[in-house]
Amino acid sequence: MFKLIKENRNFRKMAVFSTFVGIAQVMLGMFMMWVVHATYQNPIYTGIAAFMLVAPMALSFVVGPLVDRWNKATVIKFATLAELLAVGGLLFSYLVYYPGVWLFFAVIFLFRTAQTFGSPAFSALMPKVIDGSDLPAANSSLNIIAILAGLPFAAIMFLTMDNEGGFGMIYMIMAGVLVLGLLSSFFLPNDKGEQTDRYATKTYFKELGAGFSFAKVTVLFPLMVATISMSFFADVAYANFPAFAELHMGDASGYILLSVLALTGSLIGSVLVGIVQNRLSLLKIFVGGFILMGLVRIGFVQLIQEYRIAGVLTYVLYVGMATTVGILFHVITQKLPPKNLVGRIRTNTTSLSSVAAALGALAGGFLGSVLGDVNLIFMLQGASYVLIGICLLLSKKVRDLPKIGDLPEQE
Repeated sequence: MFKLIKENRNFRKMAVFSTFVGIAQVMLGMFMMWVVHATYQNPIYTGIAAFMLVAPMALSFVVGPLVDRWNKATVIKFATLAELLAVGGLLFSYLVYYPGVWLFFAVIFLFRTAQTFGSPAFSALMPKVIDGSDLPAANSSLNIIAILAGLPFAAIMFLTMDNEGGFGMIYMIMAGVLVLGLLSSFFLPNDKGEQTDRYATKTYFKELGAGFSFAKVTVLFPLMVATISMSFFADVAYANFPAFAELHMGDASGYILLSVLALTGSLIGSVLVGIVQNRLSLLKIFVGGFILMGLVRIGFVQLIQEYRIAGVLTYVLYVGMATTVGILFHVITQKLPPKNLVGRIRTNTTSLSSVAAALGALAGGFLGSVLGDVNLIFMLQGASYVLIGICLLLSKKVRDLPKIGDLPEQE
């Protein structure tokens, strides 16, 4: 990690930018869910908030060909500006009058829409400035840097959040880091994209399907199906996460504590990438990862009811494994496809996963109001991951996966 930071100037610039913007994105993702839950105590509203977090990204597949053609640094600048305007509007409304639930929904939706453009542009920019052999280290390093920088902000959230609507400090922090992110975006390496003339709609839709056409004949297809399924069941649980945290950990402090521990688990998972990538095949990482994630998730629900410390440690382990699997899947989507298809592959995966997650969020809100026992919902999530791992094992393409370093790299 340190060698990459020292020797690659462009990577340093990308790391600075992703740190600031990543902090804001993580804060909005976990904080807004609690705001809606604490303010209204309505699982339907919480489900809608979770839906708004992923629904805009369902249209990512439309963005793919545009991101591949446009100047990616420019796309990132405008996306960051839009995120800042969304959070700035929330801060302004808070200072003028207390915002209502529909404003919360609108801010989440607008922020995520901007991220739908910015994230794939950043992902597509990385293989152009970083060698393929360095991609696993680059992705895990960005995650580690962002988490280490984000922990102080998480501590501030822990100390300042309450259930009485005192959220102004959090709005100001999110706006502040986005200002820094926008300023750092002007130093990102320039990428002109594909230099082509204006093209017809027919050509556009042909390019739109190019990413999926490549994916469906490679190992990306079963892995995409696994990721999409994972997204559905993850958001079924995520819509009920504030209620789960409140049940087992108390008020806002318990929710933030679990969220901070999730950051710790993600940090551990990022470090694990460097350990397992040269020791285990991707077959073992993906199949074993999903099965173990499911079993650990079930164990977490059981333990936290009686042994809080053991349950918390199990939760950290679960997040760590999920992070390792997620980073390595992300590396595959950057390394396997031709570089001119990376944006399309990324947005295809994001779109389908987001559709599944959006449906899962709505289903989670419904189940939360019907079942009344959030523990059952988290148990269902764990069981689904075990099933996903077994299904991956049945795929010959997955069984043939080598170590990450032995994957062929496209030009």
